[in-house]
Amino acid sequence: MKKLGLLFAALFCISGFTSTANAIGISIDVGDQPYYTHGYRYWARGAYWCWVPGHWVWGHHQRWWVHGHYRAC
Repeated sequence: MKKLGLLFAALFCISGFTSTANAIGISIDVGDQPYYTHGYRYWARGAYWCWVPGHWVWGHHQRWWVHGHYRAC
């Protein structure tokens, strides 16, 4: 009976050293989608259009987010 108890104790201790399954990670990023349709720069309507990334603007004691957009450069 003692040998059986020792065997179960040894198996219990060894089971702590076995590897566990790896968890699957999920990541969600919130922000502007860069280059909505064309890329960093493109030519249209007689001008080059460049991507301006989103940024914070201060005014009247508050700030707000300006989304990324294309601007003639």
